[in-house]
Amino acid sequence: MSKRIITFGEILLRLSPPNHSKLYKSRTFEAHYGGAEANVGASLALFGCDVKFVTSVPDNELGDSALSELRSYGVEPIAVKQGKRLGVYYFEQGASERPGKVLYDRDASSFANLKKGMIDWEVIFKDADWFHWSGITASLTEDLAILSKEALEAASKLGLTISADLNYRPTLWNYGKKASEIMPDLVQYCDVLLGGSDDSEKCLNIKIEESESMDSVFRKWKKQFPKLKTIVSTMRYDANASSNTIGAILWNDEKLLKSKEYKISHIVDRIGAGDAFMAGLIYGLITWPESYQKTLEYAVAASCLKHSIPGDINLSSVNDVTALMNGASGGRVIR
Repeated sequence: MSKRIITFGEILLRLSPPNHSKLYKSRTFEAHYGGAEANVGASLALFGCDVKFVTSVPDNELGDSALSELRSYGVEPIAVKQGKRLGVYYFEQGASERPGKVLYDRDASSFANLKKGMIDWEVIFKDADWFHWSGITASLTEDLAILSKEALEAASKLGLTISADLNYRPTLWNYGKKASEIMPDLVQYCDVLLGGSDDSEKCLNIKIEESESMDSVFRKWKKQFPKLKTIVSTMRYDANASSNTIGAILWNDEKLLKSKEYKISHIVDRIGAGDAFMAGLIYGLITWPESYQKTLEYAVAASCLKHSIPGDINLSSVNDVTALMNGASGGRVIR
């Protein structure tokens, strides 16, 4: 594994009431660090990849703690230290028919105050092979959307493979611009894209019909963004907060591939499952560049395992994921 990967985003402090309790009246919280792009980077590092994570944190104990957490997974953080706030989010774990709930407290965080010109992308991307970002960063402030484009222009100029997760979060787009006004200008640089049919108009400003097939949707995306080589979408069926059936599809070279499906009957924590999928996808595309089906199966298996792990980050190893791919399940104790 010789590819060097750069991820860019905000690392957050996550606070959750224990034992599926509601936020209302909660007196204690379990603390984890996470955030979409940090989750992807940590998972890739645990898979054995060389990963650097670009972010901004306050110059205090909390910022140092967050960076220390990243290092514990093998990620090398590159952090602009400024401001006084680390972004926070509260996660109320759902159960059965009661959905989970996320409340964000990330306004005016250190990361939210980043602007164009504050990061030397050409230095960071020197000798790198891959750049991963997500739509969450562009949703936070217009300055971050502009900074994202600066990063993408530099990565494209230097020939890096660029991947993105659209990660549409309607509650975060609050600065007067819609995702559909910002994201197409950024997605044009991407080689690999994770998103669903619901994102087509909301994020990419591409209209689709209600009954349109995913093959047709992805062809429209490819036509609009010709640099795209691989498009993927995760799927959930028969879903409530405690039980899901998951799978995914991958479109590459005008072929639509479908993955095996997993029925997850007792979800421990589904936060970060999409990031686990994205990390698995990147790992697979690097490791098995000629086997898109194997890559897809690896990504879905990684996502499946994340549902069994508390916190944001998938702690599964390559051996864990490949064992599930090859038919091992939780029905036996490994001795």
